[in-house]
Amino acid sequence: MSVGDTAGMMFGMTVMLFDVVAFLLILRVYFKTKRTSALFISLAWFFDLLTVLHYSFLSMGYGVSIVYRLGILLSTVGALMFYGIVKWLEEEKIGIEPFYVRMFSLLGPTLVLYLIVVGILMKSKVPDFGGFLVMCGSHGVVGLFFMWLGYLVGEIKKVYGRKITYLSIVLFIFGLHLLPIPVTYVLPEQAVFGSAVSAFLIVSLTVLMIKLTSSEQFLRLKTMEIHEVEIEPGVKIINQEECKRIKEKLKDTPVLAFVRTLNNIPEMWTYYFVTTATKESKVEAISPMNLERMTELSYKYLKAMEEAGGRGVILIDCLEYLVMYNEFRSVIKFLNKLKDFVVNHKGTLILVAEKDAFEDQQWALLTRLLEESK
Repeated sequence: MSVGDTAGMMFGMTVMLFDVVAFLLILRVYFKTKRTSALFISLAWFFDLLTVLHYSFLSMGYGVSIVYRLGILLSTVGALMFYGIVKWLEEEKIGIEPFYVRMFSLLGPTLVLYLIVVGILMKSKVPDFGGFLVMCGSHGVVGLFFMWLGYLVGEIKKVYGRKITYLSIVLFIFGLHLLPIPVTYVLPEQAVFGSAVSAFLIVSLTVLMIKLTSSEQFLRLKTMEIHEVEIEPGVKIINQEECKRIKEKLKDTPVLAFVRTLNNIPEMWTYYFVTTATKESKVEAISPMNLERMTELSYKYLKAMEEAGGRGVILIDCLEYLVMYNEFRSVIKFLNKLKDFVVNHKGTLILVAEKDAFEDQQWALLTRLLEESK
């Protein structure tokens, strides 16, 4: 066995190990959350394990039937990953922009152009045209799928932050690297380099997928038990003393909270630390000026709670801080939008505020908000 064969086998074993880990961990996330996206993504890694195994058989010269099976398996990986990520977007209530749908219409012409170019370049070197055609077709389709997913997955950057940006980049590069792989079917001396690149990219993808599907954002709400909420729907304004009692009363309820202090927050709560130093924060943080993001998070939370058969409770314990960094009328508009969401989903919005911290006119507007919710 040559040094190249040994290296290729080591790369293959490494990739298969990571495939198994990704399959098992993401499947575990599915059983924990019942998110369909996790099921399909885990199955994609299982079929990738079978695909890598067939790559190993191909390098051992097992014959053209392996090539055909390899093409089917690789295409299955692409289909499962594609469906899983699109489902992920659907679960996050992210609509696919028309731009991405229009991009998908370019798949056919791009694939044909790819086949023509590779066919011309390798025409005189192809020992088995049938097997080469399968290799080109499967790698071309799946490569374009992954490149397209690299763009598409960036749509949930607002929810998952920079981690999703890394996944987006690696998905695109992984798809791109699949396109020249059929060359290794004709020129096996290039296989070791291709195996090294594939191993690095697949390991990166599995690590990112495991981290994202195991993240607080992905697991949020789905793992929480829904209890009957012992609080009236609508908008409530309470002071700090009442807030302490509310925390105790709702400690077993999956409340969504925007807070300025991290003391005594119930374990069941999903909370965001409102701060201007978001990058330095060690917990989930959000800028006081990002009212749009707070609105988006609140809407998704209320919708998810309703779908889970519960009633959402949103607590804002940073009202004075929001007023410091935004015009008061902007804050009122923000609260009015939240009030509308809460009323539509039969939830509760709790505002923690001390009357002394506001001007009389401001307090009047806040209390009017309370009256209008009744």
